[in-house]
Amino acid sequence: MSEEAKPPLIKASDLTEVVSRYMSAEDISRVYSAFLLAAEAHEGVVRKSGEFYIFHPLEVAHTLAEFHMDADTVCAALLHDVIEDTDFSKEDITKQFGKVVADLVDGVTKLAGGEFNTKQEAAAASFQKMMAAMTQDYRVVLIKLADRLHNVKTLGVRSPASRRRIAKETLDIHVPLARRMGMNTMRKDLQINAFKHLHPWRAKLLAQALEKFNADNEEKHQEIVSNISQALSENNLKAQVFRWNKNIYKVYKRIERSNGRKRIINSKEALEVRVLVDTTNECYLTLGILHQLFHPKLGSFKDFIATPKGYGFQALQTALLTPQRQLIFVQIQSHEMYQIAQYGIVAPKRYPELLKSSDKSQMYLNRWLQQVEEIQKVTGNAAEFLEDMKADLFLSEIYVSTPRGEVKVLPKGATPIDFAYSIHTEVGDKCVSAVIDGEPARLNTALPNGATVLILTDEEATPHSSWLNYVITAKARSSIRGWINKRKTHEFLSLGKQILDKALQPYNHTLKSIPKENFDLTLKALDLKNTDALYISVAKGSQSAKLVARRLLNDDRLIPLSEEENKDQLLLIKGTEGLAVHLQPCCYPIPNDMIVARLDEQSGLEVHRANCPALSRNSRLNQKDIFSIAWVDDTSQESHFLAALNVQVRNRVGVLSHITDLLEKMQVNIEDINISGDRDIKDMYFLIQVSDANHLRKIAEAINNLHHVLDVARVFEKTS
Repeated sequence: MSEEAKPPLIKASDLTEVVSRYMSAEDISRVYSAFLLAAEAHEGVVRKSGEFYIFHPLEVAHTLAEFHMDADTVCAALLHDVIEDTDFSKEDITKQFGKVVADLVDGVTKLAGGEFNTKQEAAAASFQKMMAAMTQDYRVVLIKLADRLHNVKTLGVRSPASRRRIAKETLDIHVPLARRMGMNTMRKDLQINAFKHLHPWRAKLLAQALEKFNADNEEKHQEIVSNISQALSENNLKAQVFRWNKNIYKVYKRIERSNGRKRIINSKEALEVRVLVDTTNECYLTLGILHQLFHPKLGSFKDFIATPKGYGFQALQTALLTPQRQLIFVQIQSHEMYQIAQYGIVAPKRYPELLKSSDKSQMYLNRWLQQVEEIQKVTGNAAEFLEDMKADLFLSEIYVSTPRGEVKVLPKGATPIDFAYSIHTEVGDKCVSAVIDGEPARLNTALPNGATVLILTDEEATPHSSWLNYVITAKARSSIRGWINKRKTHEFLSLGKQILDKALQPYNHTLKSIPKENFDLTLKALDLKNTDALYISVAKGSQSAKLVARRLLNDDRLIPLSEEENKDQLLLIKGTEGLAVHLQPCCYPIPNDMIVARLDEQSGLEVHRANCPALSRNSRLNQKDIFSIAWVDDTSQESHFLAALNVQVRNRVGVLSHITDLLEKMQVNIEDINISGDRDIKDMYFLIQVSDANHLRKIAEAINNLHHVLDVARVFEKTS
């Protein structure tokens, strides 16, 4: 595939010419000073394309100047790589251009790769840093988008693998970001240029097919435009009507979604037309006239004026059929709506008369930025944040309303839980069920577009980790993770206190009896911030409870009580503590079993049956880390635990149903069944819910009394 001709390089004089159209002499001088500093910082540096590096920041600044961005933004664009790639610091930029410019440059500066184990970790952390800066000043993302646009236009000199990686990243992150900012011109430029590098031959074939389609339909297209113009003129509507060429990437995605069933371009392909009028009322009048002129296709009308898209886009969209059965997609907007749709948040910079009209775009952006900020607060993991944001940015939208008529814009595929979290975090945390258009619905139901949803809550309800399997919005995912992490921290804290308290008891002490100065000395010695960090480190096993106890007592020579005196000092568990105590599936311990435990930094307290074979099989396990624990004698609430039984039976008709009928009569819930064996004898594995070992024994005895049952034995884990 031959290389495309390179566009002429942007020079400093070109940038000066653009900014002189709208900036004051003082601001122009600042921009030129920023250029001089950038030229000095990048002096002698050459890009892989062979051009001097300074041409790159000039291109980025020129793109933003075309949007009539302010002097601070253009200066920051010129300096956007200075901190990252040169010896100049943020302080240097602050001294010469002020804090605002320095913060903008710092916001787009990637984190040093050496701080991370992989490039992916570095990229995720840099993205999180940029988004954090964006919540304070959206101009950070504008600079990043302009930077990426020039980079993706100049990918030709890179290796094929590098081109594909950068192109995919552009489509996954930067294109949706441009869309969120309402900047469709930027989005389209990024999309098409990235597509050309991700799938060069497909892009070339599609471009050729579209060129032929446009040429073949030129006359037909012009006739439709003329007919629409005439009809509107006859109704005294002053309108601008023009053809709209298809976006090759959108055509490609449509073909991809059809799994190859659709041809690249066919004779029945819809033609696209745009109609621009002066006012909102005229948009609706135009729609009525067009529906009289041509036959509207059933179900094709969309009113994005009454219900704008999540980034402020407004238009009426309809599909029409001519008498010759030619399909036409028509989009109707006021001139203001069109300009805002093309330039989004920067539209009033370019067209000051749109300042009031763009209030809605600013409102939608502010709402989204606030949501991003909330997600940042509860998401500690940069990789999770990146994945959540990619999903949230990229999906198609649906419109769902509350019973009071408040419309929420959600990604396609969103569930009632996503909807609940979009209302408020507390509504999401407490939701238990939903009613969709008057009908009860499960919480994992995909919401239909246009639905009215009622969320039912319960003050005692809490989020469940299984929700992460089907929620799709970043707000819901981060809120659920945040709640789980908070709950996990609380449980680790409680567990650590209990373990440390037990470790002190052999010395006739408790946590309450330890002086504050002893805690302070211990925290300093272990380099821990506070007592909470100390308790959590004990719960995770990263600090030995015995050693910490001796440090707290400030005497390593202390000898604990005798084993006889210490026998009642075992750590006690209920088994239902939640995220910090885990009954292991290798042996399914239940109350009344003899149990042991070990501490794991990730999961907390791992509980095993004392005779669990997995403990002896694990060669990496230090037996000194295993300690005895016991069940707390708690009959205040009924709890259920998993236990495994192997039932050996003669292979006879109805034997399985006899067992399951018995379990049903005994009100025993079955979690899993697995059957193996030969033609005559079968081994039936049952995973069931029981209250304790005595309950399990009664169940086993009852099964053993059934006809054709040969043996019943409790087993550790499923063998098959």
